Amino acid sequence: MNSKHIYNIKNHSEINYLIDCENFISENPHIDFNKYNKNSIIFFSYTSNFHFLINYLEINNIKFDLLSDELQTEFIIINK
Repeated sequence: MNSKHIYNIKNHSEINYLIDCENFISENPHIDFNKYNKNSIIFFSYTSNFHFLINYLEINNIKFDLLSDELQTEFIIINK
């Protein structure tokens, strides 16, 4: 994912980085976050237009993982 993609996405979603999500990581021990780079981008369903985001990522062939936290709230991680 390049800066053009980030620019297009940021109008529809809040961009977070895994390195800044220590509390979220500690609250979800069922997910192996070690397989992701600390600079990975994370999108939470409650701060994103999730429908737009998933379509955008798929259309632009950007690989992502769709996961659920301990409360079954979906989020996306894009490994940089």
